[in-house]
Amino acid sequence: MPSVSQKEPVDQRNALIRSAFVSQGTSLHAWCLSAGINPHNARKAIIGKWTGPKASQLVAQIMAAAGVEK
Repeated sequence: MPSVSQKEPVDQRNALIRSAFVSQGTSLHAWCLSAGINPHNARKAIIGKWTGPKASQLVAQIMAAAGVEK
């Protein structure tokens, strides 16, 4: 298993966002449901499988909610 420093940038971003939500006592999935966002779409945007203006906006919203800086 690669260490965090050896992972791709999107994998690092995914891990950072998820750990930030866990440190807040919640999860990305739970936050998405409470915000009315499809968790599958959120994950696709975070890992770069869904790109474009809406995906970028969603990632920025998720990162802000998680307290993660770009």
